[in-house]
Amino acid sequence: MRDLHEHQILDALIEQGACFAIFRLPDETSPRFVMQTSGTPTLTGDLDALNDQQGFVIAPFRISDETPVIMIRPDCRNLAEVEISTEKKQPGKWKGVKQKNIDKGDYAQLFQRFHKPLIDGAIKKLVLSRSKTIDRKEGFSPGRVFFRAAEKYTHSCVFLFHTPQSGTWLGSTPEILLAGNGNRWQTMALAGTRYPHSGTVSWDDKNLREQHLVTSYLLHQLSSFQITPEINGPYTSKAGNLAHLRTDINFSLADSSSIGTLLKALHPTPAVSGLPKEEAFQFIRNHEGYDRRYYTGFLGMLEPMAETNIYVNLRCMEIGKSSLTLFAGSGLISSSICKDEWKETEKKMETMASIVN
Repeated sequence: MRDLHEHQILDALIEQGACFAIFRLPDETSPRFVMQTSGTPTLTGDLDALNDQQGFVIAPFRISDETPVIMIRPDCRNLAEVEISTEKKQPGKWKGVKQKNIDKGDYAQLFQRFHKPLIDGAIKKLVLSRSKTIDRKEGFSPGRVFFRAAEKYTHSCVFLFHTPQSGTWLGSTPEILLAGNGNRWQTMALAGTRYPHSGTVSWDDKNLREQHLVTSYLLHQLSSFQITPEINGPYTSKAGNLAHLRTDINFSLADSSSIGTLLKALHPTPAVSGLPKEEAFQFIRNHEGYDRRYYTGFLGMLEPMAETNIYVNLRCMEIGKSSLTLFAGSGLISSSICKDEWKETEKKMETMASIVN
């Protein structure tokens, strides 16, 4: 079996129901790999349970029995050492998602529903997302597409993970939720979207306000931990064919034993949900019309005593047996225009669609 290419090993691990993740951090040249070699991954319904833990964490947008927080124990960190077993493991309970594709008309109705509380002033910001399911072509290789994405999206975190509980997900995301080592830590506000065709990107009031709401939220949440960060931004940051407004927020953390509690305070940020936090979260849950599952959740290596790199799950797809489900969303405020937001979701879905075909 050792004559298999790396992408074939990844494909075989998925078929066997293994618990693994492979990810390439921004501007690094080689991917990192973690796999749990025995037992089932740790499942939890509370982010506080991540305190003092180590492993690759996968969290959903909304924690539920169907979408728990998953921690993959890093028993193996070298893909070259993986032995492919001929014994097929028990398949996971998740059989794939069947989402209804919506057209412009359906989206316009959703937009009006989301826009009303923004105009009324009851909510400041809401993120409206949608999914699109396409056929999985014969010969599709998740492993090959991962390496294709890693080559194309050099400035983003590119990932592929599989567990029997979550299924298989692949994506490319530029947004750090929490990263650091020692006492040096970082988060970021990433909001606002443009489609640059040249080197110059201009930003209107809508995008600037959207970005400011995310920055203000993060600073407020950090202040509850008596954290006074250094702020750099906002500035234009490019990710694939898109440009975003980005503000870097750097801070010291004397005690890294409560990372789970800090993640709980930050997630979900207004970049993926809205403001006020609880009202926006419940509105999305009640009115968006589908379950985001692990889209707009977060993922990455949690190692408080070494190096932690946790990213928001943005440009991604869920890989089923016969279909691929793409996800994208956009931030709405009172001045948002329906056709612009639809176009934004279309552009964002191209990040994954362009590496599939």
